[in-house]
Amino acid sequence: MRLLSRFAAGLSLVALFAASALADTPSSPLSFVPDSADLLVQIKSPRRLVETLTNLDAVKELQQFPSIKELLKSTTYRRYYQFLAYFEKELGADRFELLDRLAGGGAVLATKFGDKAPALLVVQGKDEKLMKKFVAAALEMIDQELARQDVKERPVKETYQGVETIRFGKDACAAVVGSTLIVSNNPKALQGALDLFAGKSKKSMAAVASVADAAALLPAEPLASLWINMEGVKQQPGFKEFYTTPRDMLQLLLYGALVDTLGRSPFVSIGLCQDQEGLRLSGRLPRGRDGMGAVQTVFLPPEGQPGTRPPLAPKGVLYSESFYLDPAAIWTDRAKLVNSQLVKSMEETDKNTGKFLSGLRISTLLTDAGPYQRFVAAEQPTAGYKIVPAQHVPAFAVVSEMRNPETLGRNLETALRGAALLATTQVKLKMNEEKYKDCDIVSYRFPEDAPYKGDDGGYRFNFSPSFTRVGNQFVASSTTELCRELVDELQKETKQSPGGAATTQARLVPSGLADLVKAFEGTLVTQTILDQAVPPDAARKQVEAFIQWVRGVGEVNLDETYTTNEFQFDLRWKTGK
Repeated sequence: MRLLSRFAAGLSLVALFAASALADTPSSPLSFVPDSADLLVQIKSPRRLVETLTNLDAVKELQQFPSIKELLKSTTYRRYYQFLAYFEKELGADRFELLDRLAGGGAVLATKFGDKAPALLVVQGKDEKLMKKFVAAALEMIDQELARQDVKERPVKETYQGVETIRFGKDACAAVVGSTLIVSNNPKALQGALDLFAGKSKKSMAAVASVADAAALLPAEPLASLWINMEGVKQQPGFKEFYTTPRDMLQLLLYGALVDTLGRSPFVSIGLCQDQEGLRLSGRLPRGRDGMGAVQTVFLPPEGQPGTRPPLAPKGVLYSESFYLDPAAIWTDRAKLVNSQLVKSMEETDKNTGKFLSGLRISTLLTDAGPYQRFVAAEQPTAGYKIVPAQHVPAFAVVSEMRNPETLGRNLETALRGAALLATTQVKLKMNEEKYKDCDIVSYRFPEDAPYKGDDGGYRFNFSPSFTRVGNQFVASSTTELCRELVDELQKETKQSPGGAATTQARLVPSGLADLVKAFEGTLVTQTILDQAVPPDAARKQVEAFIQWVRGVGEVNLDETYTTNEFQFDLRWKTGK
């Protein structure tokens, strides 16, 4: 905190003593940034960004909770609001008008990759006179704070290109030109910005083509944007090993086609945008299917086929994901996808699995499996036991489409029955078979009259592992109840239910999330009583209000799409208000 105050004093002195201007102030903060930057964060209208975020109903409602109110009354926040009130009074305008006039030209943070990389912050205002008045007021307040802290060290005034600068310590420095404030952690970076201002240098990020190309890929008028120069990333140690194939299986499954696309892209473009439904975080890469390596067969469908099946939505759903992943391609293209050591290990494992799975081999399971996968988690009040576990776990399930339903369905059932039989040597399980709407559901339950060492809290009673086949869909569920619900849902789908172009669809559903929070209501009430020293009734009302807030906070959706020449990532928060 002391260092921050001292540095702030230095910035204020810069603004107070800087020359008015040597030339007209450039029209964009990017004009102050040398063209060697690897990363840019841009905010074209800081006021619009702040107003958008602070005016969200979810944010306003959250601020009404006692715990948040208490946080906002803390010393740090109280002093922050005192500073705002001070400047509003001294400058004769409210905080949003001040933000517009002092930073309405936009703000840019630029840096390079690597150790001790230079960083440059440019904040461009609209009102030079107001900027000087603001800085004078800030200097007076900060000097008082430095005196109170008995700080003797003061910023050093210097001059570069006819502009007075301030250096604080060895590296931190700043300057003001017109209504623009420039701050850096490196004197040479600051000098580079002033060279551009003085016309000594002409190469700024405003003229870099890929910056404009990146902006063109994003929705119009983003609240904030990020540009990353992948050519700079490619110069970093370890790039070649990470971004090229073959690689290990964990990397393949975790990063998939995205790593391949990043490795071929000259830049990354990300923007925070606002639309009629709410907020959207959009990511774009100027490379897509064309030129992609062997990973394409694993993670992307052939042209003309759906990218995914519809996400599942059983009762109480809190999270649902649908994605494309073809296990058959992992086996058939293994030599192109993973390293030679892993290829050998996969082949040895394939030979040995037959000894444990009645002759069934992993290669057979993989090649018979289909490419459309779905995962769902749902909040269910009970897993069908009388005993209530001390720690609650939502139900979850995996649904996988099969190329050869009869053969793979039979083989998977054999494998799962064998695994369950092996598990019974360690844990008592009772198998149950039932016919539900023409589907055979096989499930396993834990006996409630037998203790299990190491599970005194009854954690096992969250689960009744079950599996079944619904047409060409194989369902493996953590509970029988969810398994039945998925049978109902899958039977409503057509055999080849269309999904969409996205290769990944994910949904976070607030109603299900609220149900999950409610399952922990007792624990939350107790914690509220202890944290705030309030009566049980008051604590319960707070928790109930929080659950209602979660229920109405708005759905979050994620879509990933690969077109011929572009990758698109969109994370949408449907605020609903």
